[in-house]
Amino acid sequence: MTAAEWHQRAIVFVRYVIAGGVTSLVYILVYNAFVYVGLVRFLSSNLAYGAALLVQYSAHGKFTFGHRLHNSGTLWRYLIAVGVGFLIAAAISQANRKLYNLPDVLVSVIVMIIIAGTNFLFFNFWVFAGETNANKSDTDD
Repeated sequence: MTAAEWHQRAIVFVRYVIAGGVTSLVYILVYNAFVYVGLVRFLSSNLAYGAALLVQYSAHGKFTFGHRLHNSGTLWRYLIAVGVGFLIAAAISQANRKLYNLPDVLVSVIVMIIIAGTNFLFFNFWVFAGETNANKSDTDD
């Protein structure tokens, strides 16, 4: 990889972190707002997760990877990637309960790091691959 390609990948990674931070903030704000107004935590969490997924798809698609068009193929790949992440998180949580019994806070941090890493790989090399403007010049329009 050339220095310019490494630089471009670094920009994509920084954008990924920013979009992920915004997505997490949306989840935290929506969840806590619903809990504050008296909604049960389970429903609050599901609604906040749904809102965060909408923000995540748009933020990573447009901001992180420069994806211009939203098509059904990209959406399905995104939903599959999110589903795999959900299963990984559930497996780690279940394994902790049965094998390790680590504190919940530590398990949630471990899950967050693993899911962020796997999502970056999924999004970069599969979900938005081939539809990104990150490697295109301004004259490719």
